[in-house]
Amino acid sequence: MVIERLDRRPVVLVLCAAALAVLALLVVTPVPADRTALVLRLGLPVRVINAWRAGGDDAGLTLRWPIAERVVWLDRRLMTVSIENTHVTTGDGQPLVVDSYATWRVTDPVRFYQALGDLDHSGHDHAAEQLRNILASVVREQLGHITMGDVAALQRGQGTVRIRDAFDRALAVYGAHVTGFSVSRLGLPDGAPLDAAYARMSVAADSAGQDITAQSHRNARLIRADAEARAVEIYAASFVKDPQFYDFYRAMQSYDAIFAQKGSRTTVVISPANAYLKQFHGQ
Repeated sequence: MVIERLDRRPVVLVLCAAALAVLALLVVTPVPADRTALVLRLGLPVRVINAWRAGGDDAGLTLRWPIAERVVWLDRRLMTVSIENTHVTTGDGQPLVVDSYATWRVTDPVRFYQALGDLDHSGHDHAAEQLRNILASVVREQLGHITMGDVAALQRGQGTVRIRDAFDRALAVYGAHVTGFSVSRLGLPDGAPLDAAYARMSVAADSAGQDITAQSHRNARLIRADAEARAVEIYAASFVKDPQFYDFYRAMQSYDAIFAQKGSRTTVVISPANAYLKQFHGQ
């Protein structure tokens, strides 16, 4: 009997070790650095391990009750949501097609889980679809306030902060924070709307060009008139200071008008002693 008990002892030890190993696997859960563990007890969130925060890292091993508790995993890294071929209408009625994307991360795992449900497997697809719908709604709303004149600036990245902030406010309800937004494509739909938009833009450009040309001509006339008035003032001030120079200057202008005209066949007969020619004699 003693020998039989001794022979059975190694088997019992192996079985106990195996049971302890299985229990350890059920109780101990490793939490990687790039994941957040949300522990649910009977379906209700009770603990969050390794949630994102600046400078924080709680990765490692955590304990949970088998069967009663399960772990829902959330990505702790920066993630991207994108939308393609989103049809929007600008504030001046112009249809556009937009491709855009935003970067975001989970900041409140409990709120995110309660708003979007389980993110494992099919739940992840559901959450991504919800985020795409929210982003598309925000883009339509924000671009509905701009005109075609603002489209070029938006393509250069100007004005995207306003859209990012609007998307961030929308995702705050879901326990997420938006870190960036960008437009990858912004164009006009194919077909008749595109042709009509080109025609409308061409007419607008021509009208703007005509306005600029007319304004430049008006400015030129004003500048020329101001310069001529200033010149008259300078001449008058000079003539008052030196009347003899004034008489000489007027005589030179008159001589130039009568005698120095190229191609003129007019013959002028006048006596050399005429007072009109006194400046020729230095008088």
